[in-house]
Amino acid sequence: MKLGILFTGNYSWAGGLYYSLNIIKLLQNYSTSNNLTIIVIINNFTPKELIAEVQLKNIEIVDLDSRSILYKAFCKIAGIITKSNYRFIHEINSLNLDLIYPIIDFQDSYRKLNCKVIYWIYDFQHKFLPQLFTQKEIEQRDNTFREIVENAEIIVLSSLDAKRHLNKFYPNCKAKVEIYKFISLISKVPKARQSNTIIPTNYFIVCNQFWPHKNHMVVLKALAVLLTENIDIHIVFTGNNDEERNREYVNELKTFILENNLSLYVTFTGFISREYQVELMQNAKAVIQPSYFEGWSTVIEDAKALNKFLIVSDIEINREQVKDDVLFFEATDFIILAEHISEICLKETIVTSIDYRVNIEASKSELINLFKV
Repeated sequence: MKLGILFTGNYSWAGGLYYSLNIIKLLQNYSTSNNLTIIVIINNFTPKELIAEVQLKNIEIVDLDSRSILYKAFCKIAGIITKSNYRFIHEINSLNLDLIYPIIDFQDSYRKLNCKVIYWIYDFQHKFLPQLFTQKEIEQRDNTFREIVENAEIIVLSSLDAKRHLNKFYPNCKAKVEIYKFISLISKVPKARQSNTIIPTNYFIVCNQFWPHKNHMVVLKALAVLLTENIDIHIVFTGNNDEERNREYVNELKTFILENNLSLYVTFTGFISREYQVELMQNAKAVIQPSYFEGWSTVIEDAKALNKFLIVSDIEINREQVKDDVLFFEATDFIILAEHISEICLKETIVTSIDYRVNIEASKSELINLFKV
């Protein structure tokens, strides 16, 4: 069987990149003895350091942007004439795949693909937090998901929560719906950096991209409360906080920090390597995930893999994803969040040691069943 895994795009949607990367890593060893050939499909935007993580032993990498300018020009003209994504269709069909995944949009030209197509709907956030989207973005998502629902044979969702949403918004969906709850793959836990003196020893960490639904503000408000109680605490925020499209949100956070004299108690790391992020998570007192909405949280899976205590917003998806070693708070309730942080600061937290390899093997089995390999 020839399985094509789309691994295109950049860190603006890091979750999508790691979603594909983890699938590749889960299946590459399985492919050795099970007649499975994995074709990893990249483009110019795919981060080189992530491509380097793919072991070439059982993998073939195909770059959609490696062709000549003349070829691309021809495909562009052909696409205009045929009103289709001609280059993508031509490139994929030339690979003679049996199956391609994950496809996250629908185009009529996809009917011309000579392989089975499995679609992934990542979440329905725009239905619940429309204020965070422009009207154009809402319409685009609605149209995309409607077209997928009306045309797909198989749709993959990341949670039972998402399946409830699908049933609510698209009750007439005829596609076969599969649930694949992705996991975290951490090859090794780095040792603490003895030279790192910027971040205090006693810190909590928030590892989210700087989007409004990630709800960083509630953490800052909780921090302000804790400092009035003389609690020794520091908050580390990872993620790129210098993109034009999230600048207004980041400025709002930084203004709050200045107005409440929090600068000495907050560290923004900016964009850092995944290895360093894992290291920071491992050495934190706990991981805070304050989101208003998630499809299935990579951060929570990372924390589970590292056996870290979690403080998370009390939304249905988080309840589904984490059962042990966790404290919940209503996403706007910074007082309760402050109490949870204080509790962990003032007493030693005993974390249940789990063997995350069980989760990994279960995830691999789900993929094998999904792809019928």
